[in-house]
Amino acid sequence: MVTPSASFSAALVVEDFPSLERDDKMEMPPDKHREVFDLAQCGARAFRERRFDEAISFYSKAHNLRSGDPIILSNRSSAFCLISQVLRERSAADSEYQPLNGLDPTTHAELALKDAEKVVTTHGNSPRPYLLKAYALILLERYQEARESLLAGLQVDPLSHILQTCLSDLDRSTNAAARARCPRLDRTDDFECTLCFKLLFEPVTTPCGHTFCRSCLHQAMDHGNKCPMCRTVLFIGPRTYPISVTLSNIIQKNFPEEYAERRSEHENMTYAGIDLMPLFVMDVVLPCQKMALNIFEPRYRLMVRRIMEGNHRMGMVAIDSATGTIADCGCEVEILECEPLPDGRFYLEVEGSRRFRILRSWDEDGYRVAEIEWFQDVSLPEGSQERRDLIERANEASELARAYIRRTRETIRPVGRARHFDLESIPAPQDPEKFSFWLVNLINLRPSDKLELLRLCDTRERISLSLRLLGNAEQGCRLQ
Repeated sequence: MVTPSASFSAALVVEDFPSLERDDKMEMPPDKHREVFDLAQCGARAFRERRFDEAISFYSKAHNLRSGDPIILSNRSSAFCLISQVLRERSAADSEYQPLNGLDPTTHAELALKDAEKVVTTHGNSPRPYLLKAYALILLERYQEARESLLAGLQVDPLSHILQTCLSDLDRSTNAAARARCPRLDRTDDFECTLCFKLLFEPVTTPCGHTFCRSCLHQAMDHGNKCPMCRTVLFIGPRTYPISVTLSNIIQKNFPEEYAERRSEHENMTYAGIDLMPLFVMDVVLPCQKMALNIFEPRYRLMVRRIMEGNHRMGMVAIDSATGTIADCGCEVEILECEPLPDGRFYLEVEGSRRFRILRSWDEDGYRVAEIEWFQDVSLPEGSQERRDLIERANEASELARAYIRRTRETIRPVGRARHFDLESIPAPQDPEKFSFWLVNLINLRPSDKLELLRLCDTRERISLSLRLLGNAEQGCRLQ
């Protein structure tokens, strides 16, 4: 994607609204003019302090009082452009720790374009609205139209240094992007995906006639149901939409080496490897724990699709409250059930299995991927007295847990609040580590306590702690 150059950003400054003394036209009463002036001043102050949401709000209120004013529309268009660019440049890590609500970057850019076009139509004798229109079009990746807008502005003011500089920067950026996506000369760009700029892999042709990699189209439709090229609304599901078989065969036959590279790249994204784990950053999950998930964020929808094409496993981690960063360990979960919903979300049922430590992590297509190492409790030698004692302790805990479940059912059945406890799913005490985690899952714990239990590598201590917590929980239940 070509981003607006520094020349564009430097040119986006707000224009002051004329005061009552400087307004020669006097098109509205003085009180109303003063109110619009105050709102425009507040909007300009918020804009200069990079509080673009507040600036847009002030300019919108001013526009309601003085509709069609070119200064107000131009300033609001500038604010829409800059907030769109800020959101586009926001990293995935920032989204994990400070999720934002509101409009997406594309919608902000479309609103900026709408305001700029109104000013061009009514007051097209200044180069500024043409610059704003070009900026918005670049954010929408409509580079040819952006170039035409700059040329139209130069017809109004041929000596405009800002327009000349921005046009030169745009031509240089688009030419560099074109060279980057066409590194090979032995084939044309007709066989390239216009989203990833690579050879088409599993090509899908939309009803409007544009062709993309199926995974690229699916990823684009996580953010909206429009064609990425012409913005036509698409009533299709890329997951079930058929591949263009003839085009796929032509590509495989004529470019076998490059197609093999694309297949390998796709498989590497789908099957991360034995030491790599895609991470879902949400909550602490323990082995043997089952839970339901509603996947709605576009980055995690992409991750789930890749997982379901692979081994149906991902890592679940939480933010460590002590450090404010991702915890140093997590739990691998297996997706037992995956139900795609009509609006693109996924309903998942998962179960925790193995623990891992995170060696390092990074962003990949918006979600987190980590290099991991597996770990488990300290192993006791088979046949040793310590292991026999541990198994005996697990047997005792198993009987106490069964009795606790029976008493809990009898105690809370009358008020209809019974949790589902399945006595048949109790792991055998011969596997003390697995049994200890099943025992822990009988208790509702705070995330910080669960994280400490996840890190703990002493099975006996985990069983003892669980029994103590079970006793406290049962005593609390009786008091209620």
